Amino acid sequence: MYLHVPFCFQKCPYCAFYSMRGTKNDIDAYLTALEKELLWWKVYLGDKPRALSIYIGGGTPTCLSVEQWQRLIDLLQRYVRVNSDVEISVEANPDSLTEEHMKLWKGWGVKRVSLGVQSLCDEELLWLKRTHTAKRALWAIDRLLHFGFHVSGDLMFGLAGQSLRKWHTSLSNLVHSGVTHISIYQLSIEEGSVWGKNPPSGVQNGYVHYRWAQWYLEKSGFSQYEIASFSRPGYECRHNQAYWFEKNVLPLGPSAWGYIDGTRFWNVKTLAEYLKRATMNISPVEGKERLTLEKSGRESAVLALRTSRGIHIPSFKERYGEDLINSILFEFENVPEDCLCWKGDFLSLSRKGMRVANSIWSLII
Repeated sequence: MYLHVPFCFQKCPYCAFYSMRGTKNDIDAYLTALEKELLWWKVYLGDKPRALSIYIGGGTPTCLSVEQWQRLIDLLQRYVRVNSDVEISVEANPDSLTEEHMKLWKGWGVKRVSLGVQSLCDEELLWLKRTHTAKRALWAIDRLLHFGFHVSGDLMFGLAGQSLRKWHTSLSNLVHSGVTHISIYQLSIEEGSVWGKNPPSGVQNGYVHYRWAQWYLEKSGFSQYEIASFSRPGYECRHNQAYWFEKNVLPLGPSAWGYIDGTRFWNVKTLAEYLKRATMNISPVEGKERLTLEKSGRESAVLALRTSRGIHIPSFKERYGEDLINSILFEFENVPEDCLCWKGDFLSLSRKGMRVANSIWSLII
């Protein structure tokens, strides 16, 4: 289950995810609409949905006050059944995260907190127009660990003026902070973002930063289990693996998208439309697409190649047919051998292949 919280105190210039500054009334109205969406899914599915994992992202979920969070938790407890080993993850920003949030989450059963660190160099945070400092991010990590959460830290690379020394500083400080999971993302200027209209100068391609991170993080005890994700053994994000291995995903909130049994579908994009549909007691689902077998198979191959596990050739062949896997393997004939890795019946990308993954995936889609 993915739940989108569409509120931010301040919009980051590189971000194109749907979010807005929300008043207390906006957030309260959103929670009322969310209850109606949960009721709609209960009717549609014939019962309360059962969640193996719940991921609450945004936006900035820590924009919600403790009282609003309590209301959100009450809604999920009322309308969602969970497995005893459910993995609940929450995104948080260092500047808006409080110990009151942590206490409430711990009591509910949150296991993972994904913290938007982005950098541990203050000059880079200022350039990114983030509102927290490196000191505040390290404080947040320390307190989260004190409360017993598994903590994941996000970092960005390819920034203007980001030397390898600065990049190493962020990586090293994050590794030594005690986090068990690290996600790294190359800065991309997205259409629809503030910088999409007026791009900053000096943005780097990031290849050398990514290569350094692969070497340094694995040297530090983190395994790369996905193109952007590194973890200590046993701390992989179960929820994200649901996307990569095509598990059913139930979306909640404006702009959220999901996937159920071969059909991809998405909610209305804006809070205004989401609230409007709630008042009319109709589903917020705006559109859906039933994937053809070939399109589904090609997307499945790309998603599997995001991971260190890769494509299990016999299972893929059984599900999508021998012609499709043969076509994909034929398209890989000109890919350098050191970019691919065969382990028995599994085909994955090597560390070098991960660094040029976009060009390899483009051969499939």
